[in-house]
Amino acid sequence: MSRTTSVILLVPVLVILWLGAVITGQQSAHARDSSRAAYAMQRLLTAEVPVGSQSNNERIRAVRAAFAEVLVRVSGHASVLQISPVRSELARANDYVIQFSYTSQQGQTFLQVTFNEERIVALLRDSGASVWSARRPQIMVWLAGQGLNGIELIGRDSGHAIVAPIMQQAQLRGLDLSYPLLDLTDRLALNGSDVWGRFEQPVTAATQRYGANGIVMVRLLEAEHTDPVAEWSLVIGNLSTQGFTQHADITQLGMQLANDIVEAVASAYAVSFAETEQAEVFLRLLNAHNLEHVLAAEQLLGRLSPVKRIIMTRYHQGTAEFSLVVVGNKERLAHSLELERRLQRIEDPWSRTESTVLEYRWLR
Repeated sequence: MSRTTSVILLVPVLVILWLGAVITGQQSAHARDSSRAAYAMQRLLTAEVPVGSQSNNERIRAVRAAFAEVLVRVSGHASVLQISPVRSELARANDYVIQFSYTSQQGQTFLQVTFNEERIVALLRDSGASVWSARRPQIMVWLAGQGLNGIELIGRDSGHAIVAPIMQQAQLRGLDLSYPLLDLTDRLALNGSDVWGRFEQPVTAATQRYGANGIVMVRLLEAEHTDPVAEWSLVIGNLSTQGFTQHADITQLGMQLANDIVEAVASAYAVSFAETEQAEVFLRLLNAHNLEHVLAAEQLLGRLSPVKRIIMTRYHQGTAEFSLVVVGNKERLAHSLELERRLQRIEDPWSRTESTVLEYRWLR
């Protein structure tokens, strides 16, 4: 066999080996993504309820309470329990259980229950409720209150009674809220007045080091003769909303503030099956230079809550184009894409007309 023949025969072998490595890498990355998504969903579907005993009646009560907690968490809205078909199913909570066990913490017994994802999603869909996927934004909470030295930032380790209830209640509802370190870096970047005035730019800049998807700026008002008030502003990408929460008890105020924040975020990201509106959205992806990028992007888009169907319509020199059928509209899809760090939206600041195509750059 000549040298030339050997080289010719070697080329297909190298191509096959390269394709095998690419596929293996894709499968490995997909497995990691699937594992993380499964774990996140498992957390949403599992609830712990304190019990007084391990009797049958007490277990039935606890399972119903856990079922209600999980339904609120998966739908994103507390009002889901007021929907008649959902409320009726609370009496049949046992039918949705896949496993349960008892645990003990500091002398208190808890019943830990995990429910069936497919049955819960089917119930919410058939009832016209909303479903919020496990891919949820991470939000940084910046608190400012009136201290002895004027307006001060309130951190996780401040000992203030409002801090723990906010995080605990948000976690119960399935949303990750976190607090800044308030170390030297944070204090050089901004001060309490920036948060008190709810100035978005410096607070957003200070948050970048934490990798959060959004921010909540809270102005805490505590006066002697009035109930404590939390005035807040939520910013996640292009989403911006404000709220006002008041309660006589500071702990309850923190819990209600967390509930209000979760409801606001769910309104933007949870998909309501009561909506009849569907739209075809076109998306263009740049910088997708190989098969691995295209397949990863297609899988990413297919996992988004609003997406019902996805078709790649064109690929040419690193640019892939997709047609997506979504529940809602183009902006709902854009809100979901803001949580994906592998995609960067491309917008023309000089354009006077809104583009009919969402355009993104693949980052890795």
